[in-house]
Amino acid sequence: MSPLSKNFVRASLIYFFIAAILGIIMISMRSYPAQLLFSHVHLNLLGWMSMMIFGVGYHILPRFSGTPLAYPKIGALQFYLANIGLVGLVCFRPIHPLAEIFAGLLVVSVGLFVFNIWMSMIPPKPEPE
Repeated sequence: MSPLSKNFVRASLIYFFIAAILGIIMISMRSYPAQLLFSHVHLNLLGWMSMMIFGVGYHILPRFSGTPLAYPKIGALQFYLANIGLVGLVCFRPIHPLAEIFAGLLVVSVGLFVFNIWMSMIPPKPEPE
């Protein structure tokens, strides 16, 4: 497994653990702030699920098409944008303009993933004889 895939999987496991802890905290409280629910949900969906999909996707999808990952450097950039975007969104949700910026980083990171995987699944053109 490539370092890129491993980094996404490791990040997803960390976010899953944090989200589980927040879930236990929420269960133990009679009522909880909306920020706690927001953080729990987004750490699960964008942290645990999306990061796992990115990691497994980068590992498996190019292999299915028999091609290498088209742009490994874009994958590395996507890793940082996705993590900065998620942590920023969860931490700064109450500050609406900042939350929008971090959410935008997440959208850009998803676009980079889509582009990178899409390009990776295009088979190379056969060389003329």
